[in-house]
Amino acid sequence: MKKAPPQKSTKGDKTRRRILETASAMMAEKGPDGVSMRDISGRLKITKPVLYYYFKNKDELIKSAFLEGTKHFEDFHAEISRPGLTLEARLERIFASHLDFIKRYPDMPKCALKIMASPSAGVLSQMARDLKHRNRKALREMLIASAAKEGLSKTGIDGILHMVSAVIGYFLIEAREKGAESLPKDLPSKLAGLICAGAKHMKALLAALFLASALPAHAETGALSLTVDAAVRTALKNNATVRVAEDTRLIYKEKVDEYWGSVYPQLSASGQYTRNIESPAFFFGGNKIKSGLNNAYAASLDLNQVLWAGGKVSTGIRMARMYSGASDEQLKTARYGISRAVKQMYYAVLLAKALAEIQKESLDLANQHLDTIKARYKEGMASDLAVLRQQVEVSNTEPALTKAKNLYDVGLTDLKNLLGLDPEAELSLSDGFECPPQGPGDITGHYREALTSRPEYRSMKYQLDLYTEMIRIERAGHYPYLSAYASRQFQGQSDSGFPRAAGQSWSTTAGLRLSLPLFSGGAVASKVAQAGMQAGIARTNLAELERKIKIEVKKAWLGISEAAERLKSQTAAVEQARKALEATEVRFKNGLSSQLELNDTSLALNRSQTLYTQARHDVCNADAQLKWTLGK
Repeated sequence: MKKAPPQKSTKGDKTRRRILETASAMMAEKGPDGVSMRDISGRLKITKPVLYYYFKNKDELIKSAFLEGTKHFEDFHAEISRPGLTLEARLERIFASHLDFIKRYPDMPKCALKIMASPSAGVLSQMARDLKHRNRKALREMLIASAAKEGLSKTGIDGILHMVSAVIGYFLIEAREKGAESLPKDLPSKLAGLICAGAKHMKALLAALFLASALPAHAETGALSLTVDAAVRTALKNNATVRVAEDTRLIYKEKVDEYWGSVYPQLSASGQYTRNIESPAFFFGGNKIKSGLNNAYAASLDLNQVLWAGGKVSTGIRMARMYSGASDEQLKTARYGISRAVKQMYYAVLLAKALAEIQKESLDLANQHLDTIKARYKEGMASDLAVLRQQVEVSNTEPALTKAKNLYDVGLTDLKNLLGLDPEAELSLSDGFECPPQGPGDITGHYREALTSRPEYRSMKYQLDLYTEMIRIERAGHYPYLSAYASRQFQGQSDSGFPRAAGQSWSTTAGLRLSLPLFSGGAVASKVAQAGMQAGIARTNLAELERKIKIEVKKAWLGISEAAERLKSQTAAVEQARKALEATEVRFKNGLSSQLELNDTSLALNRSQTLYTQARHDVCNADAQLKWTLGK
């Protein structure tokens, strides 16, 4: 049968192929979800209607680009299934084909890794999984068919399948990080020989599988991707303010044990040795009488127990518990404050990133319109003044993009600081402005909840209770102090060595000790008055804090109400502005609209996108603020 001559490539086929190549390169750079139809049309310098002529939507374009890139795999299956090929030759052909494909399309490794990281529900991710399952099924069938000839067991077949996946993953990672040229040409044959030997010798297979298990770990290195909740957890783990609050809390926990120590008996032991170099003497009746021997020993075991101290002991224990409770609230205050700060900074970085993307789209639009005006100028349908005006429009748009990018970088650095990360650490934010929709709620109920849950308010109440107890402590200075004591004592003397029994003396004593303050110059009364004044200050601070908390709740309540209203009003504005711009672009190309109208509609789209994005940010930011004011 005569082979049909190859069809000539039409202009439409070339345009379609150029669109697919550009889309693949852009998806490799930004990921499938980071590329829009407008981005692709801007890169190709064609209008979106031309793009939609070939592909009705983005999903169809993605599918076509993916299928175009995997065509060679369909032909490849027939090649490796030819009879007469050994297992090693087939594996070598598989690896060599993948390596050649990677070298032919340098952006492919980046794109493949982006697909792996894209949401599992995405159309491209599903197609990639389907292709993997088909290829793995075909390879398994080929291995089963040659199992008897090659001496493969079921375990050996499974091992080969895992190793093939690991090797291809290794190719992708190395090509992404060092370039495809870093992979030696003879690597496919070496790996094929190693795998075949390993499949027949289990020890070698286990060593190879160990290598395979290590390969994915290499792929995991890169930017740290964090959701909002993960960012909060990271900050609570690393932030210095939280760590200091946790250590302070532990200190006050130990204070409770310290005060309990004054309740229990105090037991002490002491000992003394004296060497009389010259023995002491005294005079009696005009005669000098020497006393004491050369060596003197003394020891005692003393026991003291407080019986009553005017309430100081019990009050001290209560105060220690209050300090411990206050430290718990201070820790919660630090944690809640860091949580709010991280959330708001996270949303601020997302806002900066979104605004940078909006400014980039505006710049792309301005450049696209400039190209259109230049084309009209060449055809004699536009003046050189129109070209100059549009060039000025492009120049005026560029600084806004530069500023937006800088705000994003600065915000990301501030977020790393809150998270306790190195400023050079790679960080990406995986969440968006996806706050759960909720109304502001009842303001009266919010007041009650805030005064019940806010740790600062509970901590201030502890402060008031502490100063109230301090009055009791100072007032106890007027009361008697009663304690019990007991002592066991030893004394002994000798001229040489330790005294024998005759030179020893033991004694035991016990009793009560009462101390009654009679006059202290008014110091105790002054201390009581000072403690009372401190309690009054704490009472005033508590009332002021209650008022301040209500103001914070009210402002947060108003903020989320206003932001929700703005978001509601702006939701449809962006789509309307985009449709207006597309219609104006068509009218402008047909000479039915002016350059001023074109730039005005572009500006309207930029403004509506900015207002919509700002409203989404403000809703999330106000939600974080309201939760903080309510002690959540």
